[in-house]
Amino acid sequence: MTARYDLSPFDRWEAVTLDGVHAGFLHRRLREGVLTTRMAFQPTGAQRRARADLPGRYLAQARVAFAADGATWDWCDHEDSVSAQRVRIDRERVGLDPDVVPSWAEHLLLPAAAAAGGAEHARLEEPSPLQGPLRMPRAVLRVAAPGSPGGEADRRVEVVSEGHVLAVHTVRDAVVVASDWGGGTASAPVATQAEALEGLAADLHTFAGLPH
Repeated sequence: MTARYDLSPFDRWEAVTLDGVHAGFLHRRLREGVLTTRMAFQPTGAQRRARADLPGRYLAQARVAFAADGATWDWCDHEDSVSAQRVRIDRERVGLDPDVVPSWAEHLLLPAAAAAGGAEHARLEEPSPLQGPLRMPRAVLRVAAPGSPGGEADRRVEVVSEGHVLAVHTVRDAVVVASDWGGGTASAPVATQAEALEGLAADLHTFAGLPH
């Protein structure tokens, strides 16, 4: 099989905003064929009073381990502070097709989708075991029509599943430069870990610094 995922190592930090306010971070680290993603945010008191759906704090980590040739993935796991459950899925053991994409690995497909005009795949969700560990709705990485907001070099890639736009990413020169996750949540790359964590609560700093 040909490589689907570029497994070149990287370490990338993003600042997460809620309604335009810096409230968290997103960290992606790819080493030795394992992509680790951590996301955390803590709404302000005013935001929680205005929106009852916001948690007091949200921490999540997901890992995706890829095959050595980058053609598919071998296993993934996910845990977060809301469900307090860890989900682990071994692709071959549960009989998933190699083309199924864990949602936390979707980020690696965005540059190629932007260049090619989009892609379609089965998208694996990783909910808590109480909800059932496997859900695979079809998803499309759809490039928005020319003339969308952004510079001429920008490509807006929408993640569309079951008729709903789940996220919108801006790709420039094969790099994701901004993400809109919906519901007032957005993220954008920053140069350093310190910038991603600036002004955040101490427990978010602690979570960001945990060993991988």
